[in-house]
Amino acid sequence: MRRLLFFCALTAFNLLSAPLMAQEAGSPLIFDSYECDFGEVEEAEGTLFNTFHFINGSGTPVRILRISASCSCVSVSYPQDPIPGGETGEISVAFNPARTAGDVIRMVDIYLMDGKPGVSLTLKAKVNPSEYALEDVYPVSLPGGIRLTSLSQRFGYVTAGSMDERRIDVINTSDSAVSIGAEPEQEDRMLTVASPPRLGPGEAGSIILHYTLPKEAHAMGMHEDRVNLILDGKPVNRQIQVSCIGIPDLAKANGSTPSLLVQPASPTMKKSLLGKGYSGTYTIRNGGKANLEIIKADLPLGVVSDLSWGTVLKPGESKKVKIQSGSAEFRFGIVTNDPARPYKEIQTNK
Repeated sequence: MRRLLFFCALTAFNLLSAPLMAQEAGSPLIFDSYECDFGEVEEAEGTLFNTFHFINGSGTPVRILRISASCSCVSVSYPQDPIPGGETGEISVAFNPARTAGDVIRMVDIYLMDGKPGVSLTLKAKVNPSEYALEDVYPVSLPGGIRLTSLSQRFGYVTAGSMDERRIDVINTSDSAVSIGAEPEQEDRMLTVASPPRLGPGEAGSIILHYTLPKEAHAMGMHEDRVNLILDGKPVNRQIQVSCIGIPDLAKANGSTPSLLVQPASPTMKKSLLGKGYSGTYTIRNGGKANLEIIKADLPLGVVSDLSWGTVLKPGESKKVKIQSGSAEFRFGIVTNDPARPYKEIQTNK
């Protein structure tokens, strides 16, 4: 299959004559563009490529700690060595549009060493899907000839006080009718599920996944659920993984906005002096031009932090946060009124 080498329209990156785009959130890495729109593409043409050019606008060396893409369909190559102050570099990305359709957006988050502010890049494309065999469209095989399009569904952001609905398509490839059940593992959660009660031979339908989030603070943050599948009254040893991130309603955000900055990007947890558990610190700063409100510290079970809900940081203000846990490596999140990224996920290390 012919591979499409589709580069965004980028002129030569001449630091002496071409004006640079504004530096994002105080990051020392300044890019000629923070977004690549591949435009309308054919899924069958294969992987798309683009190179983002940057300069280290600071007077000191900068080293990239890690780069995280929002989807496994995106791969990234970047400089492994420190970038001296004033020197240029490149971030090369490859986006595979397989199994996508319509308007697609993918994020590439760049984290820097020594707690320096990172930067985010955006990939966009309008993908025209290809035609596939039945097994390609419904790759998940279950007993009784039942096939699904997927065993996972990530909703992404869902505004608290609203509802969002997604679906997983299902088809019966057998010669007999099959009854289908889909039930959330925990009934008291914010996820409800509906499935076609029965599918005849060759009949297709959808399992509907529905998140309803109240406006209260407990609805904010990461929600991860599992859905049990039942075929002809018998439980199936497969589950659908479902998740969403509850965020505040920021539709009215305009004009000056706050910006949450976290330093270091990956806090280090050290063994506590008493030998029980780990402790660490990180600093949050408001790099925007409006008050930053901490709406929720979204912590795993057993993790304790002194970051209080309702904390407000004025523009330029910072706060050192203490955190304690029984383990050194875990993920947690912070929900704020930052419209660019209302949920900031943080990974600790040891």
